Amino acid sequence: MKRDRALIIYDELTELNELGDALKGIELVEYSRFLDDLESYINRFELFLIHAQTAVIKRIIEVLIKSEKSIAFLPKKDQRSLRDSFSLYPALIENLNLAFENEAKKIDLLYGGEEIVLYSAQIGDTPPFSFSTTVYEKRSFSERAKAFFDIFKKLKSLKNSIVTIKTQKEATINTTATGIIIIEHDNKTFASKLIKEYMVPNDAKLSALIISPSSLVGYVSFLIKSLLLKNFSTKLPKDVGLVESAAIEVSGEPPMEVKIDGASVGETPMRFEVVEKALNIILPQSFWESKSGKTATDKETIKLNNLPTSKDAINYQQSHLPLFTHASEESYQALFSSLREEAKPSSSFIILILLSTLLATVGLYLDSSSVIIGAMLLAPLMQPIVSFSMGVLRRDRSLMSSAAKSIAIGVGLALLASSLFSLIMPFETLSSEMQGRLKPTILDLLVALISGVAAAYAKDNPKIMGSLVGVSIAVALVPPIAVSGIGLGWGSFMMFAQAFLLFLTNLAGIIFAAAVTFMIKGFSPIKVAKRGIAFSLIAALLISIPLYISFKSIKENADINSALSNSVFTIHNKKIKVESIKLYHIKDELHLKSDILIHEPLSQEELKELKELIKKRIHNRDFVFEVVQRVML
Repeated sequence: MKRDRALIIYDELTELNELGDALKGIELVEYSRFLDDLESYINRFELFLIHAQTAVIKRIIEVLIKSEKSIAFLPKKDQRSLRDSFSLYPALIENLNLAFENEAKKIDLLYGGEEIVLYSAQIGDTPPFSFSTTVYEKRSFSERAKAFFDIFKKLKSLKNSIVTIKTQKEATINTTATGIIIIEHDNKTFASKLIKEYMVPNDAKLSALIISPSSLVGYVSFLIKSLLLKNFSTKLPKDVGLVESAAIEVSGEPPMEVKIDGASVGETPMRFEVVEKALNIILPQSFWESKSGKTATDKETIKLNNLPTSKDAINYQQSHLPLFTHASEESYQALFSSLREEAKPSSSFIILILLSTLLATVGLYLDSSSVIIGAMLLAPLMQPIVSFSMGVLRRDRSLMSSAAKSIAIGVGLALLASSLFSLIMPFETLSSEMQGRLKPTILDLLVALISGVAAAYAKDNPKIMGSLVGVSIAVALVPPIAVSGIGLGWGSFMMFAQAFLLFLTNLAGIIFAAAVTFMIKGFSPIKVAKRGIAFSLIAALLISIPLYISFKSIKENADINSALSNSVFTIHNKKIKVESIKLYHIKDELHLKSDILIHEPLSQEELKELKELIKKRIHNRDFVFEVVQRVML
């Protein structure tokens, strides 16, 4: 192209003046003068180079389309979006040389209503999908954190609208969305990065990304990964759908604001369409190369990617975003069918309860952890407890009733079987495995809470259902009941109460944690779940009171043990080593039992002095001293 056949149309000369001699032979005209004498300029020139703001560029394109003339862009320094969208060079001189060295090609043009879309159209709220990747990837962590918190502050006002999209081929999509981004080619934003594998230059189709976060928690998680960690996916994530078509009509209820190239142009409903090969334009070869390796076809692409499409899901997600996601109808039905079946007290449930209880009781007498673990694996109590937690969450009386019945039958049979077994046994020996279940603490409640989360999570995920076995071992439901039964058989109410407290701890912890987990996974809206969650939380808090007291006592005993372990005292030049310390409580009195290693026996007065020295060591805590003197000769 000869330079005298080219015209530069500008709205401001400052940056063009920097080109100096590079402009020799090229005529320049201010855009208003160009529009005033349009026909004359069109007749005289073949190439029109545009150096102006976006609105002016669009106006010039509109008047040049019918003329079949060629255009090229000379972006200003602040027109990053223009450079990114058309793969143009950073320097003005490079883009000027490009205009004279390359041939013009036909390009598709995207329209929103009557407006040309150069970069992208945005409907509703779309961050961070509209962010530029070329800029954002260079930002420091502090700058990314600022962007994250700027969006985070707006989450309260983030709303889902009911959206209807009709494609050129009459496909209709009903869903909810906080926003939609519509682009025609790779504009170097997060949105185009997600769909590179689908995009083909000049394929006569637009790409519409439907952004429909299922929950605030999920959206915040996505923001953390993409903005703070720069771990932005190159694949369509969950809650983002894609429609590729020659044209779409978008309506929203309530109506959604529409922005084209950053400027507000109205509200939905609005039609977007691609006009095929509408404009002759000179662009770098990199713009025309397909990033996906695919070729253009006339097929429409519709990928809803877990977007809500059922009436129930749409109603759940309309208006403000829910805190937690909403489970799909398929997973909801499958889980409830399973839970209702497992809540019933079947014959196999009764047989397994009896076998696991007997096995646990034998293991407790044998002091065998491996036998007790086997009993844990057999025990079926976890299933009705998880079912009961869902009943509490959903306020489903039939599910709660059925599960509670199974739990009551299971516990009753376990107590009966273990107490009868203890009556048959000819001795009453408290093994270490029994002792380990007689002092439940707040830590046991923590185990139950974690196990409840794991049980609910695994229950809704068929791929990890086998993990429920590990949960059953961790929480150990049957062994504490077996110890309680042994206590009944021995006539020891204290033993029964302490071991049964451990079972109640596990029960309350699992019900509360499983219910919360099911709620987070979307099996109940908060307004339905809050009463059940509150009741199960109160139960867990009430259980935690004696557990905290027990924990405090154990901690106090551990501190005393630590302070006195292998201590050496001197009384009247006699060295006394304290060993084998044991602590226990009788009513409100602390009893300290220990051996002392000495070279000659201590008198009663010396023993009293030793007690006073020990008392000072343990911060003046009163105790009953039981001592065995071991004389070393």
